[in-house]
Amino acid sequence: FPRCYAALLPLFMWEVLVVNKNEGFFIPTTDYKTFYSAGAKYDWDRAPSQPCPKLVAALLNSSLMNKIHVYRFDVEAEESLFVNSVFLYLQDDSLLLAEKKTINEENFLAVYEHWAKFFEKYVKNGHKPSEYFVSDIEVGRSEKLEASNSVLFHLNDGTVSKSIPMKDYDYFWNIYEKNDRADVMFAIRQKMDRLSEDYLRRFTGEFYTPIEFADKAFDYILRTVGREKYKNGKWRIWDMAAGTGNLEFMLPSSALQYCYISTLLEDDAAYCKRIFPTATVFQYDYLNDDAFLIDDIGKIPFGITPKMPKRLYNDLRDPEISWIIFINPPFATSNKNGNELGKKSKDDVSMTFIRQIMTKNGLGETSRELFSQFLYRISVEFNSKSAYLGLFSKLKYLNSNNDQKLRDKVFQYKFERGLMFSSENFHGNKGKFPVGFLVWNLGKCVPIGKQKIVLDVYNKYCEKIGTKEILTTERDSFLNRWPTREKNTSVFPALSSAIEVTKRTKDVRDRIADGFLCSLMCCGNDMQHYNYVAIFSGPQASAGSYSVTPNNFERSMILHAVRKLAKPSWDNDRDQFYQPFNEKISALFTSDCVVWSCFAPSNNTVSMKNVEYQGKVYQIENKMFPFLLKRVKTWPCGLSDFKLQIQTANEDRFMALWLQNHELSPEAENVLEKAECLYRCIFANLGQIRWLDYKIGLWDIGWWQVKAAAKDIDEAKPLFIDLKYSMDALGNKILPLLPTMGFIPPSVQPLD
Repeated sequence: FPRCYAALLPLFMWEVLVVNKNEGFFIPTTDYKTFYSAGAKYDWDRAPSQPCPKLVAALLNSSLMNKIHVYRFDVEAEESLFVNSVFLYLQDDSLLLAEKKTINEENFLAVYEHWAKFFEKYVKNGHKPSEYFVSDIEVGRSEKLEASNSVLFHLNDGTVSKSIPMKDYDYFWNIYEKNDRADVMFAIRQKMDRLSEDYLRRFTGEFYTPIEFADKAFDYILRTVGREKYKNGKWRIWDMAAGTGNLEFMLPSSALQYCYISTLLEDDAAYCKRIFPTATVFQYDYLNDDAFLIDDIGKIPFGITPKMPKRLYNDLRDPEISWIIFINPPFATSNKNGNELGKKSKDDVSMTFIRQIMTKNGLGETSRELFSQFLYRISVEFNSKSAYLGLFSKLKYLNSNNDQKLRDKVFQYKFERGLMFSSENFHGNKGKFPVGFLVWNLGKCVPIGKQKIVLDVYNKYCEKIGTKEILTTERDSFLNRWPTREKNTSVFPALSSAIEVTKRTKDVRDRIADGFLCSLMCCGNDMQHYNYVAIFSGPQASAGSYSVTPNNFERSMILHAVRKLAKPSWDNDRDQFYQPFNEKISALFTSDCVVWSCFAPSNNTVSMKNVEYQGKVYQIENKMFPFLLKRVKTWPCGLSDFKLQIQTANEDRFMALWLQNHELSPEAENVLEKAECLYRCIFANLGQIRWLDYKIGLWDIGWWQVKAAAKDIDEAKPLFIDLKYSMDALGNKILPLLPTMGFIPPSVQPLD
């Protein structure tokens, strides 16, 4: 029965037809009014393919189910009867809607889209289609002229007759009831004015909040504060970063009289004044204007008049007023080195009075972000007030390392409810990351790390498809802090790629620890930095890497495997990686991660001889070479001097010895077998490849060099594919364990 769920929402016909390839049935919608009028009793946010279980259960327990006859299409007589019934319904004009659908300011946009599909092409010339629509839906402002198959519209500047198919026109008005309430029509006309070409052009601009999600977000606010409570005159709404007013588009007209809309640009303020005439609209730089109201750092002379409207100033000081802050603040981060180097970069954007206050109060790097600056001023300005914050944003303020001080010192409020959707819904945005809308109770102090934050997940159609828990564990539990980081003691050639020594002269990280095996680059601690995790045979020239030694080898290889096997998607892009629940990791899990890391695409290990760096010559050995010398000496070799080098070698590499001394799973054993076949092929054909281009000169050839050489050898290509298949099997064994062991948060959980 869930297939009929979608039909219960749009009440467009007296009968609803539900059909799939195997069966079909009809139901009269008026019989089901008690269900679709139940409002909050059922979860109507869910996608039709995942209906509310309470609704389904209630329908199945209803006696109405006994009245439904399901036509089976595998029975010829049933199929014919069904087809004939559909034909009769389509031909019968007497099947009118028993209770027509009322048009109001909540549903008029969907009604307009429906109306436009039928009639827009007939009214295009002259006035805008929206003008004809507003005239048509109001009692007494349109009339049928049956004799001429046309409709006479009474517009603001006169009457206009348009030829319209009467059958379609009658069908449409059998569904809807024309409106005779002046207040509702006034509200609808105001909103239709916002659908002007100018508005639509602005609305589709880059990064403007999608209207359907803005509407859903405000609905989440109303679920928190009460749908009618905020209309009692003791509530105010303020959007401090309104832009062209996308968030306010679907606000009820009755709410606009209590709404403050401020924006940075004068042009945007003028635009909003025109489309929101009953709201208080003003140009205001929230990160600079009146900063003296929350701190004296601006050195504003005593007695100066605040720039904000006097009414807003008074409301902020009225203890009887409650607040809804509805905002999508901007994101920009200043150049970290801007102050030191005298660069402007984004510094001129985020070097605000609020940033200075935050810096003075020891908030560190988070003070560089405009988003954090908005949160800071809101937190101070609404401290001890009855206020709810409805916030569109990325999710990093909940769990990122850089925002820890913001969470510790400023943003400690009670989470009420929230949703998330993909950034792809923002027109012109090329990234794929989660955008959250969370409602916070600013009147209740609760550390974020002490709360369970579960968001409803919506698809591009603004349908709820699942839930996602956002973990907010503090940075001490981050995976990057799990391996012990050894102190670097000596200089070693710093690499800018697998085989290139850096040419940088400033901020070069060219130190390694005693017992150095390789360098693990692991920038950040979240999925967003997936491409910044890799293994090298020398220290990376930039920050974010550390020395892998025998002491931290196992944890480092696990860290590498975990961060590379967990693939980023739009919904997990800001997820952090965490240390495992249990410090005692099984031996097989560890060896699986070691073997996978040994042949991973992100393993850029090499061996190179006679590398010049800072006036010295170094031999870069590949400590991650996976096979014992006695086995390598049995392999055929395509270069005589290379063969001689192998024969004279006398030291096994660390990785080979580790693998020799640890139990391996069948999947890991298979990887090593396939890898040995590939290595043997490469060694046998060294004379055929551009081995000097890959700086192959030592017997303990690195995995990066093997991959490069395999592209030049026809016999090696199928062996490389075989190895890839076995690596995939090993990776598929490891990956499902990561959330259960605590390394990554759970993915989106489908609805029941």
